[in-house]
Amino acid sequence: MRTYYLNFSVLLATVLGLFVGMGHAQEMTAQQQASIDTMLRLAQQAHLSQSAEWHKINQYHPTLGGVKSRVDDPSYFLAANGKRDPQAELDATIRTAYDEGMAEQSRQPKLCRWVARYQYLSRSMKEYGFDYPAPRCEGFERWKSGLARDHVTMIFASIYLNSPASMYGHIFMRFDSAKAGEFNRLSDATVGYTVNSDGEAGLGFLVKSAVGGFPGNFVSVPYFMKVREYADLENRDLWEYQTDFTPEEIDKMHAFIWEQSFTYVDYYFADDNCALILLATLEAGRPELELIASAKPWLAPLDTVKILRDAKVVTKKRYRPSQYSTLISNVERAPDAVREQAVALAHSLKLPEAIAGANAQEQAQLLDLALGVLEYERNQKNSEQEAAPLNQFQLKLAMLRSKVDASATYQPAPTPRQSPDEGHDSFRLGMGLGQVDGVGYGQLNARLVYHDGLDPNAGFSPGVSSKIGDLYLRFNDKQIRFERLDLFEVFLPSVRTAWYRPLTIKANISVRREVQRDAALAPTVFRIELGAGEGYRISEHSQMFIIADTITRLRGGASSFAAGPVVGWMWQPEARWRAEASAGAFWNAAGSRRDTGVYRLTAGVAWDVFDNQNNVRLNVSRQTTSKGGDVLDSYSDVQLAYFHYF
Repeated sequence: MRTYYLNFSVLLATVLGLFVGMGHAQEMTAQQQASIDTMLRLAQQAHLSQSAEWHKINQYHPTLGGVKSRVDDPSYFLAANGKRDPQAELDATIRTAYDEGMAEQSRQPKLCRWVARYQYLSRSMKEYGFDYPAPRCEGFERWKSGLARDHVTMIFASIYLNSPASMYGHIFMRFDSAKAGEFNRLSDATVGYTVNSDGEAGLGFLVKSAVGGFPGNFVSVPYFMKVREYADLENRDLWEYQTDFTPEEIDKMHAFIWEQSFTYVDYYFADDNCALILLATLEAGRPELELIASAKPWLAPLDTVKILRDAKVVTKKRYRPSQYSTLISNVERAPDAVREQAVALAHSLKLPEAIAGANAQEQAQLLDLALGVLEYERNQKNSEQEAAPLNQFQLKLAMLRSKVDASATYQPAPTPRQSPDEGHDSFRLGMGLGQVDGVGYGQLNARLVYHDGLDPNAGFSPGVSSKIGDLYLRFNDKQIRFERLDLFEVFLPSVRTAWYRPLTIKANISVRREVQRDAALAPTVFRIELGAGEGYRISEHSQMFIIADTITRLRGGASSFAAGPVVGWMWQPEARWRAEASAGAFWNAAGSRRDTGVYRLTAGVAWDVFDNQNNVRLNVSRQTTSKGGDVLDSYSDVQLAYFHYF
């Protein structure tokens, strides 16, 4: 009986405890509900759903008839209509403010997915005398501990035409610590926003990214990995723009990045891209800024830097040359004899029996330059196995250099005269007057992005062309007609050296009228031009190229294919004017124009007037045909044009 009595006592105590616990739970639920009601009332009175910070956190932006969030992931929104209704999303956020549930796919409270908005709610409530503690999120705190908060620096990586995703450059941010020194900067974490294309590249990538076919994601890596990727492997110069954001504002950016990392925005090549999302990140840190509102509907990475410059938040600017830029700079400074000896030494993979040079400083210059060539070539190898012989010889040569008592002669490339943010804006409008075989015309031009070889060259490599959506219309006193639309064009003139032979590449996809002298609306053709070859530096201010070019014309039964050589020359003796010329001979190998030749000469001279946003140019072209070619395909065209960039 005693045993039964004891067990019954335990059972009774347990049941009573459950009832007490249930009553306490109900009391806590009632307290939470009262708190929620209070927060709903305060938020309504303060119009928090209309605040700039609430809109910036959730990426609401104006649309026809209201606002809409850029976030495309339905699971991001707590309210059914939260994508378009900031008030409904705020109310839903407050109603779940005490949710203690755990996320199914990670070991953290559900609310920690929305850490930025709950921190905002906590700050806002304290302003009105109500204490709402933001959820404690250990995962977020651990992640944030790897990001410094003393400064944020925006970094622009220059144009890289070998990748469609980077043909207009790339921008990312670095969170800097207060510790000085190059080692600390290289160790600081970077955060970038990139397209998640699952490895798809080429034309398919361009088409899908133009229509939002891929999601975008934040990516965080140490800065030294970015320097390795961009400056060492892809030969891209880096420009660092330190800003004046405070540690408290940077804390808000960290929370925004964390929150947006659990969702996605459909990535658009010219809109919701790396440039815009990083502007959104900065606005989340300082909501009173209207960076995105001041941007154009199209936004290239370099536009981000210009917007920050105009907003006066940039405090410092630094140039970090690529390994290739530094090598070229040192090669050009070296005497011809030293240059030839250094390249020969690097390629021999054998230590010299004696170091050439009259003194220690000349010996140091030879060895430093040879080590620079080796370092560059080692980074261009596809595997560690391929690079192994260079690694071994580089170590031996470095030991030999350590025995030469002379200061280092290998110096970083000097900072260019103008930085990329000083270059022209991306959109261009133009007008011109010209004559085709003595018949006058006017011309209108509109281009979406970005640059051709005669545009103001500040911040761009000489001769480079990289553009999308370049439209030309011609008119006279009787009519206006479509002339040409360059859908896509890239031209990358390279410079061949003793150790590096990069391709000069050319690609153009266009729709155009090819009969220039016909006053009527002549038929148009869809044209694809592809070419590749080599480029050479002639002097400090000029270079030339020779490529094997092809032209494919598609127009029903009038299609054709032609191929032939093109030789070109570019000259820029002074920053504000430049010239270029080319000559090509094409043989129609297939199609309706088979066995006919086309010969073309073009030349252009451009002057930058007032500033880098205005350009005047004179263009001349001459085309002739042979062996039965249509006489209408032969013409002379002279044109004077003015272009403005904005």
